[in-house]
Amino acid sequence: MLAWLSSKLRERLNGPSRRAFRRVADTFLSPIGSINGARRPTNSVAITFDDGPDGEVTPRLLDLLRGRGVRATFFVLTDKVATDPVLAKRLIDEGHEVGLHFDRHDRLTQLPVAEVLERMDVALKGLRSWAGPVRFFRPPFGAQSFATYRAARARGLEIVAWGPFAEDWLEQTPAAAADKALNGMKGGDVVLLHDGLEIDDDERPTFDRVRMVELMLDGMAARGLNPTTVGAMVDADGPRRSAWFRL
Repeated sequence: MLAWLSSKLRERLNGPSRRAFRRVADTFLSPIGSINGARRPTNSVAITFDDGPDGEVTPRLLDLLRGRGVRATFFVLTDKVATDPVLAKRLIDEGHEVGLHFDRHDRLTQLPVAEVLERMDVALKGLRSWAGPVRFFRPPFGAQSFATYRAARARGLEIVAWGPFAEDWLEQTPAAAADKALNGMKGGDVVLLHDGLEIDDDERPTFDRVRMVELMLDGMAARGLNPTTVGAMVDADGPRRSAWFRL
């Protein structure tokens, strides 16, 4: 079975029949695949942030979330945590959920598996030393092979993918980014946003990402959608899983 799935995975990544593969792979991997939402009907939406903590954006974002009574899931880079442990601890102190994003923002599918395992062990040990139990992992860029998936699962981590996203790595207005995240958003979704951004300085957008989140939360409230963490949503409504593999 694993050999068959591996061959089909190569088709999915390199061939034209991606949709067909996704339907087949989801059937086999749905019990063990990557979380991309809630299984049962719900008004909850999991709000997730990647690539932080960021010394400029994250404090303002935490102020906003605290004022709104919202808790979110932050997928952190442990090298960034090490440079500002006080800010990182604030995530925990204010009741947010912390997941592992990795040590640095490297595409795991382009690294030797042995290096992925070693770095994942070090990053996870360091994160757990101050955050306590860590349940969720999101690979940088969402890049995941079956080998990296197995590595994370063997370490007790559940992989979290996403649905709606704001394209907040591109220059635009806060309103335009918020509208992208809200477009098609429904209960049970996992929304991808960024408090940090691991891209070249000359490509970094200048718009206010905290204002983007504020406008998105306003739009969610108008639709009767409840922002929450990944853990709270899937514990209440069950995890929806997908065969999430991408280079």
